[in-house]
Amino acid sequence: MAKNIYIELTGRVVSKKNLWKPSRYGGIYPDRKINEFINSAYVEIKQQLGSFKPIEEPVAIDICFMCDDRNDLDGMLTTVLDLCENAGIVKNDRQFRRIVARREKCAPAKSKTFINIVVLENGKG
Repeated sequence: MAKNIYIELTGRVVSKKNLWKPSRYGGIYPDRKINEFINSAYVEIKQQLGSFKPIEEPVAIDICFMCDDRNDLDGMLTTVLDLCENAGIVKNDRQFRRIVARREKCAPAKSKTFINIVVLENGKG
């Protein structure tokens, strides 16, 4: 596995933690927007990276969200960290030891997310 992984996602990252709906029977379920984003992002990641074995070592992640001001940063961050695990980039999202995230404002039609993941040597940042 490479020591450095770069991913570019098109569109706005949805805030996973804010899109849960109550069901009639007392449970909750994810809004349709969450599944649509996760599915499209998964396809983009697989197209960019192909198949590989998930990273098992500690990692650092640097994320730049280019979007409007509608979503909160921590909600988008949660979505991306979970996506990294679901797409098989990392074995478990607990491996993230260092996180740098920022949001830069742009027109909604030009929304993108830039993700850089680096394997930490000996688990040290």
